[in-house]
Amino acid sequence: MKIVIINPKISVNKKRKEINDVIDQALISWVKTNSYYPLILPNLIIKLPKKKIEYFLKSLKISGIVLSGGNDVKKNSVRYSMQSLLINFAQLNQIPLLGICQGMQMLGVLNNVKLIRVKNHVRKHHKLINLTKEKFPFKVNSYHDFALNKCPPNFRVTTITKKGDIESIKHKKFNIEGWMWHPERDKKINKVNNFRLRKLFGKTK
Repeated sequence: MKIVIINPKISVNKKRKEINDVIDQALISWVKTNSYYPLILPNLIIKLPKKKIEYFLKSLKISGIVLSGGNDVKKNSVRYSMQSLLINFAQLNQIPLLGICQGMQMLGVLNNVKLIRVKNHVRKHHKLINLTKEKFPFKVNSYHDFALNKCPPNFRVTTITKKGDIESIKHKKFNIEGWMWHPERDKKINKVNNFRLRKLFGKTK
């Protein structure tokens, strides 16, 4: 069984005074469709001692980490701290990681890259320009207001839009990727997204 950790977004209900970890079931289904076992890791676990969190993660022998979309990147927030820990843990332990939308933005922000506001990227579709010899989707969905202003250090840009907006990145050393699109929101399964996930996290059989 190959376990994949999924980091959920945070939703605040002011009327009920609730702070909830939220995950789209479609993302869970997408991970399961690729024969991985999804495990949701609460953001508030960051309140535990760092060594205990790392010990727990190591005990799971996870095959990959997914930073889901949703929320703006906010420094000093609980989710920012949790995502920072997961990214560092992935690098130190050679664990594959995929940052989706906000997750990719985190990969940039942690490497001192600024986010810039972009127009016409919400509920739209964009054709991708592939800058590599690898397989990437031809067309993807878009649900974000911000994009990276440049490529983070030690990463390379893998796809862009026709206007030059960075749509995906890949680490030069570690098995880490960032996608600005949401694979779980496609009405029809995109086989290329599945191919890239299995290539990143490893075959299940």
